[in-house]
Amino acid sequence: MQSAAPVSPKPAVVCQLIGTEQTPLLVIDHLFPACDWLWQQAQHGDYQADPANFYPGVRAPTPQSYQQALQDLLPLLQQVYVPQAKQMRVLSSAFSLACKPAEQLKPIQMLPHFDTVEPHQLAMVHYLCDGRHGGTAFYRHRYTGFERISAERLQSYGPVLKQQAMAARLHEAPRYMHGSSALFQQIGEVEACFNRAVIYPGNLLHSGNIRELSAAAADPAQGRLTISSFLQLF
Repeated sequence: MQSAAPVSPKPAVVCQLIGTEQTPLLVIDHLFPACDWLWQQAQHGDYQADPANFYPGVRAPTPQSYQQALQDLLPLLQQVYVPQAKQMRVLSSAFSLACKPAEQLKPIQMLPHFDTVEPHQLAMVHYLCDGRHGGTAFYRHRYTGFERISAERLQSYGPVLKQQAMAARLHEAPRYMHGSSALFQQIGEVEACFNRAVIYPGNLLHSGNIRELSAAAADPAQGRLTISSFLQLF
């Protein structure tokens, strides 16, 4: 008699509000039922650095079937973020490996960042690694008090941050962002866990908790393997 095939756990969703701006943060465990297959696909990706952005590592496109499956998130994302939205577009989705040595980082890569000023664009990090590699943290800029950067806020935030970064002489002691600093206060954190995803507005200040990188950091079987996706609600 054949044993029954293992049943994948159902997704478990937690929504929390973080910071003084009470930004919704979605954490979904057991996101993708075929996550082992997805991890295997990642082992054969064509990883490249993208000169168009400041991601400190390499990326490779995810399968179309995965990107199509992300559409199942639309009702949840409507409920939490944009009730009036009718559709969702996957702007990009890529296997990602943070592997740039700390001593090679540019100052902008040592600070929390935001992905867009567009209020209805969401970012999702899907962890295909465990907690040893570090999750994702969220921040408030101490001087302005900003946690999310809108187009209006960027006009004042950009020049202030540039001035502060230059004064801090970050290039003299390059390192990945960890916890609070003189410029930023950490307001939340999600630990990495295999097949966990965190979803948040793309204009929320955030940073990967990149821990000490090993010589195998660029190996998808051993490094900080995640999927980074950007979702537009409209």
